[in-house]
Amino acid sequence: MIEEILLILIVIFSIFVVVSKKLIRSLIYLSMSTLLLVVILFLLQAPDVAITMAVVSTGATTILFLTVLKKVGRFK
Repeated sequence: MIEEILLILIVIFSIFVVVSKKLIRSLIYLSMSTLLLVVILFLLQAPDVAITMAVVSTGATTILFLTVLKKVGRFK
């Protein structure tokens, strides 16, 4: 039951990523969708994959995108 709710939230956040006008909001929605996927992986008893995804997708990729947005001057 909880997995289905989380999957629906992932789809909703993914739609928000595409339709959002501001890049920073898109980045926040992208981070939220990957964070929800990490929670689903923990619920499915795959903690090693969840931890790796949390570090790489939610952590490193978000920091990389924030740095790029700041460098190109689109961080508002």
